[in-house]
Parts: sequence; structure tokens; C-alpha cells
Amino acid sequence: MSDIMKDFDTIAPIKRIARIGGEEVDVSVFSTRATLKLIDMTDSPEKIHDLENGKNIEGFVEVVATACKRSNPKISTDWLMDNVDMFTLVEFSKFVLEPIIQKLEEIKPTEGLEKNCQ
Repeated sequence: MSDIMKDFDTIAPIKRIARIGGEEVDVSVFSTRATLKLIDMTDSPEKIHDLENGKNIEGFVEVVATACKRSNPKISTDWLMDNVDMFTLVEFSKFVLEPIIQKLEEIKPTEGLEKNCQ
């Protein structure tokens, strides 16, 4: 019997580098921790409605900060809130979240199909 070796380090996402507040951040990898926080914040229509109406903004910024900490530990929720204006933060957040949002949207239709097949 032969061994099986699968190198998951070869599955590298496209490099995504951002500069914000004089700091460089590699957001190529959106961590599992950040993904779970994002899912928790958006797992109900009420939570999404609250976010859309400006509630729990700090929680949203925490998700973005969690995604950034991997490559730049200086980036925290407090750092983003204190060093970046709101408009820049919104655009930065879109950039950071874009790949994971796309991935989650790709997965959603598959889940619906699985439920229909049962």
C-alpha cells in the first residue's frame, strides 16, 4: 500500500495586499476565525438588517480586524476605529471581505440543492 500525500500549501489564493493608515496588510487568506465571526454576524435576517442599519458596526470592524491580524498584528478593532476614517474603512472592508463573500455565495446555492435532494 502506498502513502498518500496531499500538499494543501500549494492551494494558494491570489495575493491581496492593502495599505491602510500607513500599514501594509496581506489579506490573501481569510482565516477560519474571521469567517466564523462573519457567519455568526450574518446568520439571520435580523442580524443582517441590523448591520444594514448601522447597528453592530464595531462587531463588523472586529471581523475585518481579525482577518488582518494574521499578517499585521498591529491592526485591531481599536486601531481601525481610531486611525481610519469611516469612508476609507468601508472601502477597505469591501476589499478584505470580497473573496470570502464570493465564496460563501458560491456555497449557498449548493446547500439549497442538497436540501431539495433529500
